[in-house]
Amino acid sequence: MSDSSNVTFRAYVSAEDNARANLYALISRLFAGAPDTALIKAIASSPPLATEDDGAALPQAWSRLIAASSVIDEEAARDEFEALFGGVGKALVNLHASHHLVGYMMETPLAEVRESLKKLGIARLDTQSVVEDHISALCEVMRLLIVGTSDTHANATSGSTLAPQSVTVQREFFEAHLFTWTEKLSSTIAKQSLANYYAVIAQLASAFMAVEQESFRIGQ
Repeated sequence: MSDSSNVTFRAYVSAEDNARANLYALISRLFAGAPDTALIKAIASSPPLATEDDGAALPQAWSRLIAASSVIDEEAARDEFEALFGGVGKALVNLHASHHLVGYMMETPLAEVRESLKKLGIARLDTQSVVEDHISALCEVMRLLIVGTSDTHANATSGSTLAPQSVTVQREFFEAHLFTWTEKLSSTIAKQSLANYYAVIAQLASAFMAVEQESFRIGQ
């Protein structure tokens, strides 16, 4: 007879929560760096969001991203990403919470994110160059809070195991560290004359964050 004490069960994650986690993962990836050809093609071939209201902001934004991905290539996406978020010196658009909330990098919002991550048991890998209050890092944390991780998927957790967290924990992190500034970020991107593909990505991020906030409000 096997020793049942060695058996562990992964917490159930609903299809809806998996979909949420996947959107956080996509937004994280797109703001971490320009998409490669494989990702662009994957988005372009994706189906529309299944919803009862096709006119809602999120499904519309997703459909626009599908359309935009069907006419852009890897080089153009990379050039736009570098023009907006990269380059030597000050970027046109800063992707860190501290900048948008207090006007400077490495300020109180970053310290607050680090304190929240410490309480959650999430540690930044030494090999990671992205600062914890970067939009990509924060979206990755939200993904982890929704679906959890394991020792074999140690992206942002230094190999530690994190179980899916409660809606309360997700809401607290989201409202403290994401919803406070992501609309401002999306608006800033949209105003840039060089933003084409990333203006569409910003619209998707904004619409998704609004849906998340409304869902968390209803669920309280």
